[in-house]
Amino acid sequence: MNVYSLNDRILGCLIGAGAGDAMGAATESRTTEQILQYFGHKVTDFEVTPMDTFAKGNQPGQATDDFSSAYFITRHIIDHDGEITSEVVKEALIDWSEHPIFFDRFAGPTTRMAIRRYKGEEIPESDTIQLLPRQATNGAAMKIAPIGLFNPGNVDQAIYDAAVVTMVTHDNYLAISGGSAVAAAVAEAVTPDADVYSIIQAGIYGAKEGARIGREMGRDVAGPSVVKRIEMAVDIGLGKGTQEEKMVEIAERIGMGLHVAEAIPSAFGFFAAGSGNPMDAIIGAVNAGYDTDTVATMAGAIAGALSGSAAFPEHFLPTMEKINGFEIRKMADDVERIAGIRQKRGEQNVR
Repeated sequence: MNVYSLNDRILGCLIGAGAGDAMGAATESRTTEQILQYFGHKVTDFEVTPMDTFAKGNQPGQATDDFSSAYFITRHIIDHDGEITSEVVKEALIDWSEHPIFFDRFAGPTTRMAIRRYKGEEIPESDTIQLLPRQATNGAAMKIAPIGLFNPGNVDQAIYDAAVVTMVTHDNYLAISGGSAVAAAVAEAVTPDADVYSIIQAGIYGAKEGARIGREMGRDVAGPSVVKRIEMAVDIGLGKGTQEEKMVEIAERIGMGLHVAEAIPSAFGFFAAGSGNPMDAIIGAVNAGYDTDTVATMAGAIAGALSGSAAFPEHFLPTMEKINGFEIRKMADDVERIAGIRQKRGEQNVR
């Protein structure tokens, strides 16, 4: 029987997010059939990325915008002794934007526009510019998992903090709903008594509360309910059928696209389909096609937070640290320390 370790759960979440991103980078934009045709097999490990993908030129294990942005935000929150404010997040994103590999090649239009403003650039107003922040894309939720790690067991605070982080780049209620779902699930997943059911319930609660807070803090926006889509995806994941059949069903019925009501629910669907096993969740998302790196990042983070670091192949962590120049193990230590500080001082932002 494994002895519970918060540090190991935190490390598992970080490895899962990074591994999902790096593995999904090789399959992004392809269909399941095209993935099988190109690689000759299901992708179950780090691969050299094809030259016709966004991540062309990436080495096996190298991150894209998904995990790298989460890493930078986490580092800045640590450096600010656990403060999760819009100013800290803006500072982190500006720092991240100076990294040519992680930012220049991968950052999405909504995030790019927000960072240009924070750098002081004057951007002429237009209908297109005004609509960008209202796009309910997955760009905030992809980097939100560490917010749950700073709030172990404190789901409500994780939801509020996720809303603060999301508002910096995606100021609409659906994006906040999706980001809050992931953060809430991770905050629950790192607790000693967490299981697949409690994590799913925390995620659904997070999506509901995030939507409520988002309607107060952010803008209204058109799009399907993140809550109802998560429920649909989880029904598929927990239902009958093989892993392969569930993968196809999630991809075809829920979707693997950029919209927050596709990517986030699908991540929960793969988490459920894999019964919380991180590699099963990641492999399902990576081989389902379309925005594979983002969905796998979120599914891997949630499942990794439940299972811990031992659930991953031994070469994953050293490969990701070496290739990306990341100090993931040290980050886990720092996150645990900061989470303890936040618990002692008692965060009072929840309303």
